[in-house]
Amino acid sequence: MKTNQLPPAIDRLISAAADLLLGASCPGCGTPGWAVCQNCLALLPDGARRVRRPALPGLPDAMVCGTYTEPLSRLLISHKDEGSWQLAGLLGALLARAVAGLGAGPGVVLVPVPSDRAAVRRRGYDHARALAGVAGRELGLAVRPVLGRGRAASDQVGRNRLARLDAQAGTMDAEPGSLAVVVVDDIITTGSTAAEACRALRASGHRVTGLAAICETPRWGESGE
Repeated sequence: MKTNQLPPAIDRLISAAADLLLGASCPGCGTPGWAVCQNCLALLPDGARRVRRPALPGLPDAMVCGTYTEPLSRLLISHKDEGSWQLAGLLGALLARAVAGLGAGPGVVLVPVPSDRAAVRRRGYDHARALAGVAGRELGLAVRPVLGRGRAASDQVGRNRLARLDAQAGTMDAEPGSLAVVVVDDIITTGSTAAEACRALRASGHRVTGLAAICETPRWGESGE
């Protein structure tokens, strides 16, 4: 990603002061500094690409910017679970790039995948809605949080695709309507969460035109241009 860089000597002085006075560090790699360091910024994805989950034929076209590897994975964890809410602008801009890759035009509404309510209470922050808001502002698209969770999905860590699908089944509902929507999330793993979101939206009368996320874990699917 292109950024406005300070002269290296000044950047090092500011970073050293931040480390000395505040213990501040880059949330991507831990280098002392005020924010995401220039090295991590340079490693962030610069485009968008299409991804597929062949085992989930009900999924719409899906676009992501990158893969769930460092430093992007570290930034997402820091934003979602470690209180680095200031990263919403940077990560939301990546999400906007993925949405733009779908060719979403005027009238399309961004719908964030709903976070588990207990997780939102614990964090004090709804990261998915915040990222959707940034992407919507960048692209001039409305954001409508019409999806909700009727019940929480069980823990998905370590589960295979079928177990994840089973855990997500029936967990979401949507307000009735007839919107043309793009479902947005931070990560596409197996695609089971997105599949449940699409099911709930279609069942309530909405037309799902695409799926966009910041990144994917490629072991579960296929990627392409």
